[in-house]
Amino acid sequence: MKRLLLFISFCFTLFIIYFDLTTGTLPASHPPASTGEPAVPASQPASAPSAAYKEITMQPGDTLLSIVEKEKGESNHPIETIISDFQSLNEGLKPENMQIGKTYKIPVYK
Repeated sequence: MKRLLLFISFCFTLFIIYFDLTTGTLPASHPPASTGEPAVPASQPASAPSAAYKEITMQPGDTLLSIVEKEKGESNHPIETIISDFQSLNEGLKPENMQIGKTYKIPVYK
């Protein structure tokens, strides 16, 4: 009986490996769907929002993305755009270097 269970376990393991290598268990990554917004050419730098920002004092647990989502609801802008706009408004400061209690300029999208 032990040999039968060992044989079935071995066959099942081989099937799992075969299935994973041929079909895969993770969903295939698809390119993001077009949002209908015109793309900015790589030769032109993305312009930061000139007056579209709000000064916010950081609270414990806040992140750049959570603040942007609070201001607008569900943000449909790519995170890379939000980060680059934040850095241009705050003299190149990276979002991971934000500190609790300090005030930062957060981009606001309409």
